[in-house]
Amino acid sequence: MSLFEPEDEPRDIEFDKDDKVRLFETQQRETEGGRGYLKKFLPVAIVAIIIIAGIIWLMQPGIGDAVKPPKEVEDAVNDYMLAKEHRSIREITFYKCDGYYWVKILSEPRSSVASLDAPENQFRLSVKTADAKAIDITTLPLPDHADDVPCKAS
Repeated sequence: MSLFEPEDEPRDIEFDKDDKVRLFETQQRETEGGRGYLKKFLPVAIVAIIIIAGIIWLMQPGIGDAVKPPKEVEDAVNDYMLAKEHRSIREITFYKCDGYYWVKILSEPRSSVASLDAPENQFRLSVKTADAKAIDITTLPLPDHADDVPCKAS
């Protein structure tokens, strides 16, 4: 039998009219499937965004936490120490308070003071800021060791 010869048996295959309808049902199910995934994924994505935003909000520094201030504030404190107290800074720590920074400074010791931790080498400052610039810097009295807590009113 050759490929070009007609077949002996005629094909009596009739197309079912429902087959045409099923084609469109499949098309409709595919588009509904995409919407179904979107309906399942969207609430999960919203919950994930809310959780991430909550974690970021909880990680923000609170009152009394050590922070890194803007460069302008750091420079203003350094200039203040050199101009008003005539001391250079060895170590400095800024603490976030309600509307101001509380600053703990350990200055370079003078030759007359042998101990680095001597009270003469320690300073506490209050730095009020506006627009990331220091507007009021005040030297606070050095508190007792037990009362040396950031943001505590002196």
